[in-house]
Amino acid sequence: MDFSNPANLLIVGIYFLLIGVFTLFSIFGVYILVRYGQSIPFSITVAIIYAIFFLKILYDSYSTIRTLLI
Repeated sequence: MDFSNPANLLIVGIYFLLIGVFTLFSIFGVYILVRYGQSIPFSITVAIIYAIFFLKILYDSYSTIRTLLI
């Protein structure tokens, strides 16, 4: 990524801020699911599946922003 351009720095800063907020809400949501779910094994299974999809989406979005800002 080219960090010499101030616009790129602003875009990357906003991106990381949004990712941080989404990650915080995701961790809180998984905690609520596991803590207050009716069935613990089912809740943990859903949480693991959600984590896999969430990490895949994070990886894809980071790859996209890297290719856009090169």
